[in-house]
Amino acid sequence: MGVCVVLTAFLVAFAALSPLRPGLAAAQAPTNCTTASGSTQVGGSPGALFGGLSDADLARELELARDAGMFAVRIDVDWSVVEPVRGNRDWGVPDRMVDAITARGMCVLGIVTYAPEWARVATAVEEEYGRPADPRRFAEFAGAAAERYRDRISLWEVWNEPNLSTYFKPAPDPVVYALMLRGAHRAITRANPDAVVVSGGMAPGSAAGGGIPAVAFVLALYELGAVRYADALNVHPFTFPGLPSDAPAAGDAGGNSAMVLWPIRDVMVARGDAAKPVWMTAVGAPTGSAEGAVSEDAQATTVRILLNATVGNSWLGPSFVYAIRDNGTDESVLDDNFGIVRRDYTPKPALAEVRDFTRRYPPNAGR
Repeated sequence: MGVCVVLTAFLVAFAALSPLRPGLAAAQAPTNCTTASGSTQVGGSPGALFGGLSDADLARELELARDAGMFAVRIDVDWSVVEPVRGNRDWGVPDRMVDAITARGMCVLGIVTYAPEWARVATAVEEEYGRPADPRRFAEFAGAAAERYRDRISLWEVWNEPNLSTYFKPAPDPVVYALMLRGAHRAITRANPDAVVVSGGMAPGSAAGGGIPAVAFVLALYELGAVRYADALNVHPFTFPGLPSDAPAAGDAGGNSAMVLWPIRDVMVARGDAAKPVWMTAVGAPTGSAEGAVSEDAQATTVRILLNATVGNSWLGPSFVYAIRDNGTDESVLDDNFGIVRRDYTPKPALAEVRDFTRRYPPNAGR
């Protein structure tokens, strides 16, 4: 089945969704986050600045997410923040986020990610997102994080967008990432046998841009025997400035990674992994005036299409909306305008789409 046809059908079928009725009950605390993470469940991914928010803003953003029906919040458990000096770990930043999220009855998806300078590969030691020099040290940190949060985090993601040079400097390398995934999965599940460990989200990537296309990256991980160490694969289905239903000329190399969801699924089925799901841990599009940005209505349509793509496709999802709130107020800065609410908390149309979807498929509805 052509993915373009499928997603276009979702666009037509769900073109007019009702706004949230006043008085929607807040999400109830999931009794088990591993079973709560069903296909149609929706979480939020607030972004890298989340850990530095004031107490008031942290509370307000989380309450907005909870009241929108989000079952979980995706946060960085950032090695470079926790252990900037080798052997000296300070868990204060992730502790604060985890405490705030779980106090509001939501699950945590922890991204174990980003090497401190002392642990980076020599060719990228001064790069903020340089990959680890030794995957074993990364795995040891992942295990320490899983042990610390054993009773509060059961959902883990290994690195962020490892198929892009942006987050895996000096260049993406499936062999290195395979070692990281294997080591992290073993360490996390040793600390918490019930944990769910998903791969890092694969974003639109092309060789011309210094990345590896998502399907090629998945195929490489299969050839290396690494997919067995992911309880789910993970795609960031960014399509801006187009819609998920737009067919680019060259697949995800043209900037539409929603179009690779079905080809990745085909690879998984062919490899005997039909039961393994594909998560989407960054669903959204930037608004504003920057090159590549979209209108607020187009952002809402993007969110609607991708959330509805999980309905009837039990292998796809859960979905994490990126982002909950804009990082800034300058509409010319692309990365500051992914929020479904503006910096001052005024809503964009995408918020109503999330609320409507979670009303129809509430937290704990299951797969």
